[in-house]
Amino acid sequence: MLFIVLNLAIVQFTGTWIAEEANRLNVQLAYYIVPVPAQELSVLVQQFGFSIFPSNDVLIAWLSSPYHFKVGEHSMSLYPSNMINWAVTCCLWLNAVLVSAGVLGWIAMSKRAKSPDRRRKLIGEKTMSASPDVMHVATEQQVTMFAMFKWRCELPKHIEPQSHFSVTLAKCFNKYKYCSAKYLSSGTLTVTLSVLNKDEVEQTVKRLHEVVYQALLAFRGDLSRSAVKCGACFYSEGADQTQVYQIARSSLSVAQNHVWQHIHMLPLNHTLAESLLDAEINIMEDIRAGRFVLFCQPLFDFKSQDVIQSEALLRVRHKTLGLITAGQFIHKIHLNEHLIELDKAIVVQALKVLAKEPRGFSVSVNLHVVNWSNSDFLNWLIVTLKESGRASEVTLELMINDFYQHKAYFEQFFSSLASLGTNVVLDHVIKPLDIVQLHTLHNVVGIKLAFELIHDINSCAKRRAVVKQIVNQAKKLQIPVYAVGVETQDEFNCIKRLGVDGAQGYFFSAPLLELENSLN
Repeated sequence: MLFIVLNLAIVQFTGTWIAEEANRLNVQLAYYIVPVPAQELSVLVQQFGFSIFPSNDVLIAWLSSPYHFKVGEHSMSLYPSNMINWAVTCCLWLNAVLVSAGVLGWIAMSKRAKSPDRRRKLIGEKTMSASPDVMHVATEQQVTMFAMFKWRCELPKHIEPQSHFSVTLAKCFNKYKYCSAKYLSSGTLTVTLSVLNKDEVEQTVKRLHEVVYQALLAFRGDLSRSAVKCGACFYSEGADQTQVYQIARSSLSVAQNHVWQHIHMLPLNHTLAESLLDAEINIMEDIRAGRFVLFCQPLFDFKSQDVIQSEALLRVRHKTLGLITAGQFIHKIHLNEHLIELDKAIVVQALKVLAKEPRGFSVSVNLHVVNWSNSDFLNWLIVTLKESGRASEVTLELMINDFYQHKAYFEQFFSSLASLGTNVVLDHVIKPLDIVQLHTLHNVVGIKLAFELIHDINSCAKRRAVVKQIVNQAKKLQIPVYAVGVETQDEFNCIKRLGVDGAQGYFFSAPLLELENSLN
């Protein structure tokens, strides 16, 4: 169809052009009242794209209808050979380009259709057990929805939530290619639906909320809809599953903070791209105005069966997205002075939290790698920790790969921290330790296994082997090993069998809000 339309357009344009040039030539010939020499006439008509004789090319001669002109008292026929030749050439090139594009497109689509494993890999290995299930989305108009539910009531003890909600939702949403429900130990229900058309997303999430509400109403006849809150995110193929999970959490937080709004839903790509376009300026304004809160993620020790530390997690109150995590906007901040200002705000607020807690409460803080290498910031940090009087109850977290790359530098700074009693945790560990580089460190009090290593570890023998090796190496170094992002009973049981010393994640507790600053 495209071939025909474009070729007809060229034909129409050429016909109009020939008619205009013929009129112009006719006006020019009207000035002659005597016969024109053949050589002069040939030069003249060629200036307007015509020829005295038909073309020797059969195709052009066939397409060139003669035009009749008068010169004085005589008449003659001319052929628009040059213009027809131009039109034929354009058509041939155009068709060649379109055919080539079609062949290349067909080859690309064939290769894409033959590599489903590659597409599934794009959707991510960085998911949580409660995170959206990896699903293939067929077209740009089709999306996957991930929703999280919380409610203010207890389920009967004889009810098994996972089975109950899985069966209920499967019956009500059986028209979709995929429907998955997972009930977390924290009391959060997560639901993944695929594949949806974009224009049905809003109605689907409303129906999803109603189905969950009715399922709960069967146990609590006095339950109101306002007691059931839903946060949802819809996304296209290739979306980062960690971001999907974070957006759904933020959406749920927005719904929980409103009396009348029970559902809050955000698209992943468009909303982040548009709402966080000027993130650096907006986020720093929020930080300076105190529009942020610290959440504390408890770290549980398996031996003592108690909380031994809390990790400070920043949440900024975004005007569109609600509470957003540092992971959602940190990549938008490029100026070093803004990164310094951000980490200073977190450290100061963490020290304020410590000042209100009894001795023995410990907090860990992640510092941006840029600030670890900034001498002015580190000098400020040492002075601030010393003046707080609680330096020994602060632990700083550093990615282990950054330590390996700048070992000499960090060893020197760790020595300065050791004199204050401040310790260090090396986090985001995804492979066996380099014992040679770690054996001389004395104030490293923990190794944190990366979420990518822990997620669904119960179903991956290769990752279990890596964790076991790390645990054995850490024992030789006399450093405890902790897991991050533990979400399910199976993951918990698995890491305990492997000898991990403790863990944090939604299986144990959701991040706890630091109340005072949230009311500012």
